[in-house]
Amino acid sequence: MRTDENSGRISRRAWFGYASALLLTRPVRPQSQSTQGTPLEDDRVSLSSMADVEGTLTPVDRFFVRSHHPQPRLSLKTWRLRVEGAVANPLELSFSDLVETSTRSLEGLLECAGNRTGLVSNGLWEGVPLSGLIRQAQPKEGAKRVLLQGADKGSLMPEMPESPYSRILPLEKCLAPETLVAFKLNGQFLPRRNGFPARAFIPGWYGMDSVKWLTRVRVLDSFDWPSEYYSSGMDLLYQRYVKFGTREEITGRVSEIQVNSGFSFPPPGANLAPGRYPVRGFAWAGPHRVGAVQVSPDRGNSWRPARLEGESRPFTWVRWSYDWSAPKGEHLLMARAQDHRGRWQPIRRDTNRTDGYELNWYPSVQCNVL
Repeated sequence: MRTDENSGRISRRAWFGYASALLLTRPVRPQSQSTQGTPLEDDRVSLSSMADVEGTLTPVDRFFVRSHHPQPRLSLKTWRLRVEGAVANPLELSFSDLVETSTRSLEGLLECAGNRTGLVSNGLWEGVPLSGLIRQAQPKEGAKRVLLQGADKGSLMPEMPESPYSRILPLEKCLAPETLVAFKLNGQFLPRRNGFPARAFIPGWYGMDSVKWLTRVRVLDSFDWPSEYYSSGMDLLYQRYVKFGTREEITGRVSEIQVNSGFSFPPPGANLAPGRYPVRGFAWAGPHRVGAVQVSPDRGNSWRPARLEGESRPFTWVRWSYDWSAPKGEHLLMARAQDHRGRWQPIRRDTNRTDGYELNWYPSVQCNVL
């Protein structure tokens, strides 16, 4: 089935071709996936274990993990990365070839598209710019998209065939200078669970496009619609599903990380003594800078400016803090961030959205002052 990967729109004929496998009144969801992050209750967001005490990097052993298929068993001796498809000069690289290529380091945030439970981490990534590999392979005229394929394999949805986990991205994004084939995280080689020996890292976009255990980069021309990708149902995942009356439609592809924030102190359900406390957290805005953060100590009735503890940069998060004089009682603290374009986090979820992505409304944390 063919879709427009940028708009996410699906033709009526193609859509009904999937009717036997999908319920049209529900968003498409993976059948099997594993997640390791920071479990939370309700919608309260806590990042207390997601970064070191003073810095901005998430320790490698605390990095969140989310996978659609079982972790593959890969050997450095046999692992290869192929760059092929609509190119004049196909490449095949070993791990040694990769690490001996000119590399780049970039601090960047990885966030699950369905994050409301701490599925966000920030690290220092090192790898080879994907643009250099693609240009070395010499894309042919008319190439507009790139398929990134991992070594993990499985079935995404009931009655769908098994296939490698893959994503199709615009060629323009793959040629962006920040996009990497990463093999190091925080100065050490990637842990196996985080994509060893190499993975894609697409800064500013949600984590599903940063394909782990990367083995294949396939440049696509306008006539190349990989049957394995579309028959698996992959093109129906990570789309915006919106209800229009009794109808549900896909209106666009989920890609760019939305402005968001979270608390690191106090943790949910904390019991505190009366006094002054530094309420802390992080804010991020995908490829944009954070312009401001505000905190409400009274359930959203009033908002006070928080301090940004450092310069906000694209692709990563920034710490913020607010001095709170905590009286006795039960309190619900709220936060909201604004990007440098003036866009605030929304107060609530769009009630017409039926998918489980871009969940960036105000975070809150409840605590008791005894």
